Amino acid sequence: MNEKLKQWLLDGCALAPGLLGGGVRLPDGNCVSHSFDENCPAERLDETLRCLGDSLPSFSTHGFMPRWLTWTFEKGQIRLAERADGLVLGLAIRPGSPAAENLDLITEEFFNLDLAD
Repeated sequence: MNEKLKQWLLDGCALAPGLLGGGVRLPDGNCVSHSFDENCPAERLDETLRCLGDSLPSFSTHGFMPRWLTWTFEKGQIRLAERADGLVLGLAIRPGSPAAENLDLITEEFFNLDLAD
């Protein structure tokens, strides 16, 4: 994983209270996730990111081009966002938390990351 992306995920995202975990699905299909809460293990994030990431092409096939997708559940939210370079961000968030309130900002930061070495 690109060092800048890793730094942003570990240091930048981890600062948002209420972020349960986050990960990135790389263009080759591999996932790198980090848990910030014991109830949200990295392995579960990887699997969720793989499954939800596989669904993204079906949206464009049907004429939908979402900037990001957010699923809301009783105990949390999941945000999925794909960059033009094929990186897919997945975030698990506690509802009503500062991370939930700043979810759009965090996602925009991901889109705007300059990952050139």
